[in-house]
Amino acid sequence: MDTSVQKVAAWCGIAFAAVFCCGFAIAGFIPPPGPGLSAPEIATLYAEHHMRIRIGLLIATLGSAVLAVWVAVIGVQMRRIEGRQSVLAFAQMVAGACLILEFLFPLLVWQTAAYRNDRDPAIVQTLNDLGWLPFLGIACTAVLQGIVIGVLILRDKRQDPLFPRWGGYFNIWVVLMFAPASCVVLFHDGPLAWNGLISWWLALVTFFVWMLGLTWMLLRAIARQERDELTLAAPSAALAEGVAG
Repeated sequence: MDTSVQKVAAWCGIAFAAVFCCGFAIAGFIPPPGPGLSAPEIATLYAEHHMRIRIGLLIATLGSAVLAVWVAVIGVQMRRIEGRQSVLAFAQMVAGACLILEFLFPLLVWQTAAYRNDRDPAIVQTLNDLGWLPFLGIACTAVLQGIVIGVLILRDKRQDPLFPRWGGYFNIWVVLMFAPASCVVLFHDGPLAWNGLISWWLALVTFFVWMLGLTWMLLRAIARQERDELTLAAPSAALAEGVAG
């Protein structure tokens, strides 16, 4: 089987991280505007920087699309552990699909806030809140996805598992690190606010560390798949040559 598509799909995780962060940086959303800002302050921010916000968020939106390909290749490799009927592999793909929507929906809301400069400041503030609260607050699907991947890896009882066993603990531990971001709905300032040390900086760093680590494991598993298929194909090729001779 040609695994080149799988390799490209695995690298899509890195592509997403790079393009999304670039878009967010252009939009001026690293770090995000604080939840403690007043409605006039938020409205002024969007009005004065509406073009860079719209361009940056457009780039981030385009980058989010390739996340679907990355989630798909995770599912393909997870099914190699438990087989075609693996409930956990399908659960990972469903959680990953939800994660994509949790990127796209806030991006659309922020783009709406920046689309017109003559809106009531209270409406702009509401749209800003409507973007940031689910963007960081709905961490549960990403946490579930990472835990499911971790459990799948740990359930591989083969002497030479497809993924390293430490990768299972890595997935579970890292995703639990950005779980506290779910508490952003309770805070307007401090480390658990959406621009705080825990909910923003810790969640941002651990999320992309998780993506980088998992991408490395995927590329390693795909390379092993290539070797396994070549090993299986060698006797058949030798037999065919013998018959032909």
